Amino acid sequence: MTRVSITKVCDNVDAAFALAMTRADCTGVIKKGDRVVIKPNWNACAIEGSTSLPVVLAACRWAKAQGAGEVIVGEGPVPLKQEAIEAYFKTMGAREAVAGVGARFVNFDNDEHVMFRDREYLPPEIGVAKLAFECDVLINIPLLKVHSCCLTTLSVKNLKGCLRPQDKMAFHRIGLLSAVVALNKLVKSQINVIDAINAMAGDHNRGDLIPLGLLIAGRDRVATDAVASAQIGLASGKVPLLKMAAAAGLGEYRVEKIEIVGEPLTPRRFELPQDRMQRSYPDIGVLEDGACSACMAALGDGLYTSGGVRKFSTIVLGQKAKPPHGALVLGNCLKNYFPTHDHVPGCPPDGAEIARKLREGPGDPPCTGEPAGKHTDDTTN
Repeated sequence: MTRVSITKVCDNVDAAFALAMTRADCTGVIKKGDRVVIKPNWNACAIEGSTSLPVVLAACRWAKAQGAGEVIVGEGPVPLKQEAIEAYFKTMGAREAVAGVGARFVNFDNDEHVMFRDREYLPPEIGVAKLAFECDVLINIPLLKVHSCCLTTLSVKNLKGCLRPQDKMAFHRIGLLSAVVALNKLVKSQINVIDAINAMAGDHNRGDLIPLGLLIAGRDRVATDAVASAQIGLASGKVPLLKMAAAAGLGEYRVEKIEIVGEPLTPRRFELPQDRMQRSYPDIGVLEDGACSACMAALGDGLYTSGGVRKFSTIVLGQKAKPPHGALVLGNCLKNYFPTHDHVPGCPPDGAEIARKLREGPGDPPCTGEPAGKHTDDTTN
């Protein structure tokens, strides 16, 4: 039976990490001299929505104690301007802290990639971080948080951060869930640790931090994600990505088939992004079908920035959506409706432009520019 551990974290993160590894049967996975790559969720959008630095450093020290010959912390952030990415890492203190424990940091975007072409459920061409294949052990460490497209964004989706920047949005255009599963057939993580010390509800970058004080760990990434999802109220079968991953032979999604060791599983329902939007803006009807997290984040920015003035009652986004008459249409996925509907173009659309359109209302000159996409926070990685 697949085993997943739940470990309480008090003051000593290193001790809790080591105990989580022992409980999850991860000791012995790293052999003497192994090259180990640690993949956090350091998305460059918001430090609060990122894997905590103490957990990553604890993983570095544990890997070295296990005999690793080289430890690398690698991440490919959300496609943002380079200065924004560097400011994020500087504020976090990531590079210096990682170097301080004898490891090195690599931005996958600036490193070598292995190319894959014409694979089922994937874009025509993708590049995956070469280090993900050249390492002996990949330790996958996402933050426990909700997500507008996947419900939760955990170990399985975190491997999306190994892609080239241009491939990340391409995943959304062809079908995010199927593409993530296909990527996980290429990239394997031998150890998975979900940082649930401070988990995030309501949004995947700017939500509320909920102090759970836990590490959830396992060698099966699907099972580890399933237990973490159940911890926030999404029981077996509620997360489609995990069911699809299990159907592809990547792991066990049924919590009742997983041996949970350590602390007991005590579910606590987290607010999902869709629930938060409905609660925060009851005057707006949002019709979403197939929208990516970048579009949802841009909508959230636009609603917030618009203040209390909103002259549309219905907003539509997502490539499968069918906009009714009078709705505001968002994003290039619905460009066929631009001639007949007020709209804000872009992939994703710009939050400030959405706010402007909401304030000015129907009948204004149409937006024809292509915003730069500064809200592409598919955090997620």
